[in-house]
Amino acid sequence: MTRPPHFGWRGGVRWLSLVLLLLLPAAARAQAKPVPTRDVMFEWDAEAKLLYLSTTFRDVIDPELQAKLSRGLPTTIVLTAAIFRAGGSATTPLSTTAHTCRVTWHVWEEAYRVEITRPGGSQVRWTTTVEGVLRRCAEVRRLVAGTAQQIPANAPLWCAAKVQVNPLSPEVMQKLKLWVLRPSGTATAAPSDALFSTFTGLFLQRVGEAERELKFNSRPLLPTVVRPSTEQK
Repeated sequence: MTRPPHFGWRGGVRWLSLVLLLLLPAAARAQAKPVPTRDVMFEWDAEAKLLYLSTTFRDVIDPELQAKLSRGLPTTIVLTAAIFRAGGSATTPLSTTAHTCRVTWHVWEEAYRVEITRPGGSQVRWTTTVEGVLRRCAEVRRLVAGTAQQIPANAPLWCAAKVQVNPLSPEVMQKLKLWVLRPSGTATAAPSDALFSTFTGLFLQRVGEAERELKFNSRPLLPTVVRPSTEQK
């Protein structure tokens, strides 16, 4: 009868460590990396009682992706963000938002068609340059990010954001578009409601694989109050 090999306690520890390493999900190992911070501006519309978010993430479009854009390859850029109160829970957001940008090259017009979907609706813009694409798709200005029912007054906020280029799941992208464009069900134009936790779980955490991905957090910041007399349309 063949006896099983004897590893000894040292060998057993090494073997157990290897098994645990292999069983540890890749996502959990990736989470150990610190998330970088960058500037995000929050504005509070005192009349509409809406929170707006503005930021830029041009660095997600590296030279290789710019080359693909120049060759006319279709490109989709997705920003998802969750808003948190500084000093509060870092796992339960106050609200969520999204900005998607689908870019296609049209030969006859010799221009890029840029379809932008964000809370409140969808619009199409045209540009003849990659710079124009970056300005529309790798920067967001005054993106609706919350309502008075969700965001406490006079409280510093921060956001956790994820940018993905060419997510690989068309089904998830379709669900994201439907989420952003659905009726609000409130008296305001804000799309965020009780479904934001579902959104956070489905999109912010598990959008899936993408050609390129960028995550960042913002620094805690008290929103700037924008009143009707000074608001820039």
